[in-house]
Amino acid sequence: MLFGEGNCFNESEVRKRMYGMKRLIEIIEAEKTDGVATKILSISDLHIPFQLDYTLLKDYRNVDILQINGDVVDCQALSKFSKQYRISPMEEIIQGRQYLIDLIEYIHPKKVVCNYGNHDKRFAAYFAKNLDSDILELMPDTSLELIFVDGFRHYDKRSKSKVWYEPLCNVFEDIEIEYVDDWKSKIGKTIFAHPLAYRSGMLATADKAKDYLQDTVKEPFDCVVMAHTHKVGYSKKGYIKLFEQGAFADVKKMDYVDGRLMAPQQSGFAFICQDKEGNLLHEKSRVIVLE
Repeated sequence: MLFGEGNCFNESEVRKRMYGMKRLIEIIEAEKTDGVATKILSISDLHIPFQLDYTLLKDYRNVDILQINGDVVDCQALSKFSKQYRISPMEEIIQGRQYLIDLIEYIHPKKVVCNYGNHDKRFAAYFAKNLDSDILELMPDTSLELIFVDGFRHYDKRSKSKVWYEPLCNVFEDIEIEYVDDWKSKIGKTIFAHPLAYRSGMLATADKAKDYLQDTVKEPFDCVVMAHTHKVGYSKKGYIKLFEQGAFADVKKMDYVDGRLMAPQQSGFAFICQDKEGNLLHEKSRVIVLE
């Protein structure tokens, strides 16, 4: 186009035309994506072995980022709740690791970001209560450290066998895996949070988290995606959007609040869209309720 027969342009004219072509391409690409630069699929509260089938996420494959907002495994055998259907923590961790591998392969994002939840912390709380402090130095703080970062070896006493499970950070060659050793993680200007605190009112936990984060987080944010509550909802407080993303688990099988006259748990997940500066695109972002 620039140097064909009959076209003799000087350097300045070539630059102008190249810049015009570049802007045209940018405009076309922007129209294709409606200004969306980053698509984030966030799931939380899987509570393995109560997790949902990951094929329910079929409409959200090939997002840019898969965000896992805590409570991957339930650690039910280490809890104060009824243990009549418990499985061992090791079995939960093995199941959780394989589920995450299958999930990541199915969604196939460019990147995975995971932070822990209160059930993931049960692992360390149990050790702290039952082991000597010197031995605690050998133990991880969460079950997710074993799955994502350290890897682990299963010593099967019955079969007298040892099986090594590679950490997820080493499993995928074409997908970046990031484990954030915190109850919150930040992508662009959205904070994904799984606090220990809980308030029973709709979006009350998210509202409390928003106030806390405004006092403690130095970088600006415009959205909080809240796990932990097993509720689905959204609101806006000032310029900050609040989402409660529900649980990606079969809540009918999780009878933690049965008989306590609390609002029923809800299954769901969040889909967050951001522009190239990491700002939330309100009209594109949503929470999805799973019946």
